[in-house]
Amino acid sequence: MHLQVEATVPLTCQRCLGAVQSPIPIDRWFRFVADEAAADAQDDDCDEDLLAIEPRPDLLAVVEDELIMGLPLVPMHDTCPDHPEALSPPRAEGTEEPTEMGGRPNPFAALARLKGKQ
Repeated sequence: MHLQVEATVPLTCQRCLGAVQSPIPIDRWFRFVADEAAADAQDDDCDEDLLAIEPRPDLLAVVEDELIMGLPLVPMHDTCPDHPEALSPPRAEGTEEPTEMGGRPNPFAALARLKGKQ
């Protein structure tokens, strides 16, 4: 069985938190074998994936699994349409604005202070 799927799913960009259309191309070959024991025995020697005829495979579940495995780990735009700073909530007056490199307070500084009090 040759499975070819071209799908596009809307995901959330991990940089700007906006919607990003992520293509999922799938091109897989499956070979049917008699049972799970035959699939286990032949799995190391073949390039295609093996599906056992008994018990009868759920082909819709196979397609669903392939689509899930084809999802990107970290969906992102190639170039985000907006800057992430524009999406962040406004800061209260009197709070320090962190700088891009190295100016942010260390998030573990409070833990170090707590550890020193013990």
